[in-house]
This record gives sequence, C-alpha cells and structure tokens, in this order.
Amino acid sequence: MTPVDPLADPGCDPVRVTGFVDGALSTADQLEVESHLAECAACREQIEAERAVAGALRRHPPPSLPHGLAARVRRRSRRPVTLRRRVWVPSLAAMLLLVLVGRNSSQFIAWQVALDHAHCFGKRQVPAEVLTDDAMRLTAWFEAQGTELPHLPASAGGLDLVGGRYCRLLDRTAVHVYYGGGEEELSLFVIPGSVRVYGDDETKSGTYTVDILRVAGATVALVSTDPPSIAAFRRSLVRTSAASRPLGAAVTTARALW
Repeated sequence: MTPVDPLADPGCDPVRVTGFVDGALSTADQLEVESHLAECAACREQIEAERAVAGALRRHPPPSLPHGLAARVRRRSRRPVTLRRRVWVPSLAAMLLLVLVGRNSSQFIAWQVALDHAHCFGKRQVPAEVLTDDAMRLTAWFEAQGTELPHLPASAGGLDLVGGRYCRLLDRTAVHVYYGGGEEELSLFVIPGSVRVYGDDETKSGTYTVDILRVAGATVALVSTDPPSIAAFRRSLVRTSAASRPLGAAVTTARALW
C-alpha cells in the first residue's frame, strides 16, 4: 500500500490529532476526530507514532525535577491557556526528553526513518536530489558531497534503484536511497553517528518493517512494508560487504523491536 502524505489532505489537523492522543479534546471534537480517522490513513499513522513515543518514554525512569518546579507549574496552571498550548507544550516536552534520553537508540532511529520513508514515497515522485538507476553514479555523487557509502546494490528482491538524497532526522542528517518496483518500495538509509542496537528482533514502526545493521563500518537502516524485500537487501549488503572487507572483519547485523 502506498503511504499517504499527511499534507495531501486539507481536512487533516495534526494539532487536534495530538489532542486526541492526549485526551485533551472536548467530547464533540473527540467524536469528530474519530470519524475522520476512519477515512484518513495519514492521521492514523500520526497516532501510532505518537503512541509509540509515549510508550518509549514510559520505559525510561522519570528524571529528577529541579527544586521549586512543582510550585512554578502550579502557579502557571492557574492561567487560562488555549487548546493549542495544552496540546503542544506537553507533547514538545515529551519529544525533547525522548531526544535527550534515547536519541541514539535503534528504536528511536527506526521511528524516524519510517516516518521519512512514508513522507517521501507518499509524494507523486520521490524528492531525490539525484534520480538514477546507476549505483556507481549515485555513490560518486554522495562522495563528492563528502559522504562515503557502503557498496549499494543496483537492485535486489525485484526492486531497482531510483535515486537518493540527504534527509534531515531530528538530530542528524542521513543518506536516503530509494528503491522501487511494482507495488513495493524500499528505503535504504545510511545513518551517521552513534546508534545503539540491541537484540536480534524485527523492528515494527506502524505498518513498516525496519532492519538496522552494521555493514562495512556504516549503520544502515532498511525500511519497507514488505519483509521479503528487506531480507533480500540485507543478504545483498552483507554478502558484498564480506567480499570487500578483510577476512575476519565483523559485519554485525541486528534488529530492534519497537
């Protein structure tokens, strides 16, 4: 199924959807959002993502609060606030806390790349900086920008290279490479910086499967709604990496359960 771009539906209201998740809406607004969700895949995905963030936050111990914070909050809570502030202030605080505590976790990375995959493939044409089916040409373009990539397959699992671009995650800029064919689509992300990967489980972020692996010294994330396509790309990456690296060099493959 082709993901839906949330900006494509003028009836969508991300603020009210967040209010729906937080239980901050009136009964009438709650019912109106419920009716909208029955027909809007984009808003349902927003709800899944925000509930996933809330679940991740609940798994972390609460931080210690500064002295006098409770008194200040009580004073400010007596002032009238708009629905928009009631919705966004706690949500923004939760997001900032999650970034500080879990910014390098594989679960947090998986959530971000799944959202970017849905955003890009929800458009009529993927927003590539380079449109090409030539893996060497695409690799050379990124190297000219100062980014070295692992060996990229031109195709795997029936999906062919479409192009690529840089995409901005919350705290870093990643390489996003697009593959497509028939009804299926796959994103290959090269994630810079530190990423903590635990276990050997399959990541699920909404309707997407995310596989995070270390290959040729880089952290790669594969995103698709089709697990066999991900498995085919994973085998291709590990095989070509093992052939191009010295004997005994480890290729650590791991998945993280969201």
